[in-house]
Amino acid sequence: MTRVLSPVLMAGLLGYRRYFAGAAAFSFFINALTLCIPLYTIQIYDRVLVSGSGATLAVLTVGALGGLLAAAALDDIRSRLLVALGLNFDERLSVPLFERRVETSLGGEGGSAGQTIRDLDSVRHVLTGSGALALFDLPWTPLFLMAVFYLHPVLGSVTLLGTIVTLALAVANQWLVAGPLRASTEETEASYRLTESVMRNAEIVNALGMLPDLSRRWASLRSSAVERQATASVRNASVSSAIKLLRYALQIAILATGAWLAVNRELSPGALFAASMLCTRALMPIDQAVAVWRQLVSGWAALQRVETALAVPGRPRAMKLPTPEGRLNVDNLSYLPPGARVPTLVNVTFSVAPGEAIGIVGPSAAGKSTLARLIVGAIKPSDGSVRLDGAETYSWDRGDFGSLVGYVPQGIELLQGTISENIARFRDADSFAVVAAAKMVGVHEMVLSLPLGYGTMLAASGAPLSGGQRQRIALARAVFGQPKLVVLDEPNSNLDGEGEAVLVALVSELKARGATVLMIAHRPSVLVALDKVLVLANGALRDYDTVEKVMPRIAPGYRAVPKRLEARA
Repeated sequence: MTRVLSPVLMAGLLGYRRYFAGAAAFSFFINALTLCIPLYTIQIYDRVLVSGSGATLAVLTVGALGGLLAAAALDDIRSRLLVALGLNFDERLSVPLFERRVETSLGGEGGSAGQTIRDLDSVRHVLTGSGALALFDLPWTPLFLMAVFYLHPVLGSVTLLGTIVTLALAVANQWLVAGPLRASTEETEASYRLTESVMRNAEIVNALGMLPDLSRRWASLRSSAVERQATASVRNASVSSAIKLLRYALQIAILATGAWLAVNRELSPGALFAASMLCTRALMPIDQAVAVWRQLVSGWAALQRVETALAVPGRPRAMKLPTPEGRLNVDNLSYLPPGARVPTLVNVTFSVAPGEAIGIVGPSAAGKSTLARLIVGAIKPSDGSVRLDGAETYSWDRGDFGSLVGYVPQGIELLQGTISENIARFRDADSFAVVAAAKMVGVHEMVLSLPLGYGTMLAASGAPLSGGQRQRIALARAVFGQPKLVVLDEPNSNLDGEGEAVLVALVSELKARGATVLMIAHRPSVLVALDKVLVLANGALRDYDTVEKVMPRIAPGYRAVPKRLEARA
């Protein structure tokens, strides 16, 4: 069932009404000028051959060539207009679509951002390709039918009957190919998602020997998708062949009928050949539409998926806010993942003063990482709020908020680019600020030891850095720009003893600068630099107090180590 397009997509389409109107106007004149060929034929047979006038022939020839030249020029302008439409349409929607897909992927919603961008490309190709041209020419088919009726009602009736049969075949073609094409598209998307998943986890796939089984699953999806696409292609080709046969048969029928009318002195020879041309021109847009029907159907399906992606509510636009002090308030915070029945967090409430360092502990699946993502505004709370100096972190302008927060996720994610670009968060930053952040986490010397130093190019996986080095770079990125709020999700998971000592010193320095620090940790050794500990269990807050009070309650064997001594270790 056809759905109403989203406001964003409608704005993108309606914003280019002048392009559509211009293309439609050009289509009318192009098709009208095409009538010069049958008119020229009539004049040649009925006037020039009868009168033998060379001057008449010259004038008619120049006029016909001028009409064709004008039609060609208008056709070129129409094509350029549609290309401009596609490019502007893509420019207007590509960035909002990209940002919307990134935001929805943070919420755990399905779908591939890459596939959605490919869908936008498919829509652009339809707008700028032969499919759009066929659709713009199709409404002018009645113009040629009326011209045939003008020549003789019998010829017009034969042409009209042929056009109706051709349209019926076109509708049958859509019915025959829609199902296989839809199934092929779904299975192709599934194969793309599987490919992306395997590529992201290539190391574990190869280490555990999962590749042969995954290859068989991928091949099954791919084979089924290709088979269904082949079925649609065969059906489309069969209908196209039938339409082509019908078109040729209709030409013969027009010539035979016209000849019979000419014998009976009801039609001139020129009108006979003109009717044949007009009949062919009337059916041409239908024939072209069937030829590109698969492209049109795929483009429409892609447009619907783009509409679905854009229909998802985005972040609210926020006004500029002053730099916060770092006061964090979490009030009755709850989060239910999309499609889940059990919430990950339930009514969590606590507050952190500026300059305090809080540890978040708890068993696996307690909701610690979800709490971290909610605090930095990566995902939207289902209920409750997270406020930094009174303003909700989710609604905060992302550009401004990013300069105020430091975040190290549980899974270290470095982007393809240089070490300097990753530390600077891909902003145009002063090199001294990049070096200062690297020195804070003790990674400056390591970076300088690399052949290209801070200009070392990293792959999407973080190669050629080791796990510990990637974690250090992620820490440097988190503290870049002197943030007011720093959230660290198991920042010591890949660090050795020396790295943990640096982490302890880093937390102390952040506190000294007045930054609010929240750190998820499983090792008690890093808790010595913290002021309080928050305990989560089954998504609920179980305890929240100073380290000295909480740790003995949850770990009876815990022995507090003086912070001064631990920092020296």
